[in-house]
Amino acid sequence: MTNKRVLRYMIECEHGIDNYVNDEPTVFEGSLADYAPAGEFVTVRFHDDDGVAHDAELWTGHKPSTGTRQPPNRTKAHARGYIVDPRTNRAIGFSSTYELTCILFLMANVAVADIEDQPAAVTYFDREGKKRKHTYDIRASLKTGLKIVYPIKPVDQLKKTKIKEIIELTKPNLEGFADKVVLLTDRVLTRDVAWNSKSIVHAQHARDEADCERMLDIVKDIQGEFSAYKVARMFDRFAYGLNAIWCLLYDGVLELVQPHRKLIDAPYVRVRRDEE
Repeated sequence: MTNKRVLRYMIECEHGIDNYVNDEPTVFEGSLADYAPAGEFVTVRFHDDDGVAHDAELWTGHKPSTGTRQPPNRTKAHARGYIVDPRTNRAIGFSSTYELTCILFLMANVAVADIEDQPAAVTYFDREGKKRKHTYDIRASLKTGLKIVYPIKPVDQLKKTKIKEIIELTKPNLEGFADKVVLLTDRVLTRDVAWNSKSIVHAQHARDEADCERMLDIVKDIQGEFSAYKVARMFDRFAYGLNAIWCLLYDGVLELVQPHRKLIDAPYVRVRRDEE
């Protein structure tokens, strides 16, 4: 075992991640039927042989991606695939780990209503007056109605792809398509950001409103920064308390003090208070 793994294990022990109740490990007590990675139940009405109407719940899989371009089947160096947004029950395609991190980050934000991969191309004229088209990587629709498009490029590709120039040239033609363009690079879409975002998304699958209400009651009057793990240990089951923390981060009630670092490495959060 490497020194790094030993230190990580020591940190987890300190934070109580391996703490057991009555010397027994924490187990998932819910039914497997209560958890589904992708898909949803739909209600279908039917009539029996006597003509009596009945309602039945049937399981249906997720909806396909709406992207105008889909991830390639094979590439030499890039990750590609699909992830399902549980809020819309629709697949979202990605062609790089950076795109996947962006999608996870948006899925972990309660303010986001919809995420689209590879939306319709935007027409623009280059410096020589030639008509061209550009497809942005991701478009997010917020619950406020605001639409944001995200071009995603590694820092070392910014100059080569001329993405900053393309953004400026497309801005005059974004009306009705997007209200804002936000360029994201690998300096923002880090592994730590992906880890935190994925943890929030996973917590939503196992969300327990009673646990969230209890955690909210515990933290609502705390001023300043506090350890997420310390308050999570106030629950009989540490895992339930920590899951509630992740859910309150999703809700925007809590915020990470150091959002660019994994919660396990920087376990401090604070209650988000809107400025009056």
